[in-house]
Amino acid sequence: MNGRTDTALGSYLRHMRELTAPERVGLPTSTRRRVPGLRREELAALAGLSPTYYTRLEQSQPSHASMSVLLSISRALGLNNDEEAYLLKVGRAPDQAVPQRLSTDNRISPATKMLVESHRNVAAAILNYRCDILAWNTIFHNLIAPHLNFDAPAQDDRPNMIELNFLDPAVQALYGDWGKESLYNVSYFRCIAGDHRNDTHLASTIDRLIEASPDFAALWDGQHVENCTEGTKTLNHPHVGTVELMYQSADLRDGNIMKIYHAIPESDTEQALISLGAADIPQDEVAARRRLVG
Repeated sequence: MNGRTDTALGSYLRHMRELTAPERVGLPTSTRRRVPGLRREELAALAGLSPTYYTRLEQSQPSHASMSVLLSISRALGLNNDEEAYLLKVGRAPDQAVPQRLSTDNRISPATKMLVESHRNVAAAILNYRCDILAWNTIFHNLIAPHLNFDAPAQDDRPNMIELNFLDPAVQALYGDWGKESLYNVSYFRCIAGDHRNDTHLASTIDRLIEASPDFAALWDGQHVENCTEGTKTLNHPHVGTVELMYQSADLRDGNIMKIYHAIPESDTEQALISLGAADIPQDEVAARRRLVG
């Protein structure tokens, strides 16, 4: 992968050290501190490492460390579960990585296609681990991107969910709380990048987003990590109005991910989803979205 992956451990350690207040780990505060967070030598002492070795880790020389060292640093920083998991991903040597079953050909089986199409009252889509959309049902299509062709996921230049959210104004305008949504998107994408450190295609997607979206670039530099696989979100849809949705992501046996937006049974939001599956979006609305995208 590119230089970003080679320096991922050092960048993450430096960022998390600077975010850690001395009082959080039992150290006295001082008005003489010229840098935010902990000093390198303080973190090294808390983790039981030599200052020289810890400094070399922040400089990515080496670019990985043993599991015991990484866990010691995690405890010293007080990382949460997602933050520690990411540290272990980017800090382990490549031959220490846990093998994962991956879908590499961007194809889905007839059974998986049938699964996503069978959902009649939820928005459902199949994504690969890079967040490329491989299939969607009518509700998902009409909810998120009716200005794209329904068969767009079957094309070579299939839409990517993260790119839609950051680079497509029509999609971005749907979210009731774009600040929260954008942070979740980047936090989840960083988790993915930690799992797939040698994926040049994924690296290219990240580079493209950094170049095209200042919002993405700023959030990516923030190093926030969270495996956002379930929660709630509000969408302001021009056809059905405001909908309060729950979302979940489920791993499939073929290595892909099923993403579902659903609502409380028999609620107004569920009826709105059902209506999106039963009716075509008006062409003037589709045209307006396409004009917004440019």
